[in-house]
Amino acid sequence: MQKERLYARIGELTVQFATLEHRLQSLLKILMGQDNELIGPFFIHELSLVSLLRKVRTIARYRLRDGEPLLADLERTLKRIDVTRDMRNLLVHGNWLIDEDCKTCPVRVRDFKVKYEAGQWKELSETTFNEKKLTHLIRRLEGTRREVEHLVSQFEDRRQME
Repeated sequence: MQKERLYARIGELTVQFATLEHRLQSLLKILMGQDNELIGPFFIHELSLVSLLRKVRTIARYRLRDGEPLLADLERTLKRIDVTRDMRNLLVHGNWLIDEDCKTCPVRVRDFKVKYEAGQWKELSETTFNEKKLTHLIRRLEGTRREVEHLVSQFEDRRQME
């Protein structure tokens, strides 16, 4: 894969994920309610994605009743984000191995995060990406971001009706 195209795809991925995280913060703010002007900024900003997802999930479960379609939609979307989160972390924090002499070669990304798999500790894993795989991941992120935006508007509508 050409280096410039690879970097463009990584840039797209980064922008999609940043927008998704921002929209999740908006959703958390809506879930917390209007009366949290002092606590809200401390509670919402500078959260890792794992913490943000956990807080959205916890407060939504408190605010909505089990069986509500909106809660089920939110849970499904948060699960999709969780699955994508690991791949995003690999792409952003992994060690990229790019063969600059090969224009059609996929790239390899090494993850040095220690993992326990199949009864043993694994200190290194490697994932191969080609342009098609990166494009698919970006499109999946775009779809998930649109789902979160739709959820934000549904929660805003719900809040206005209260």
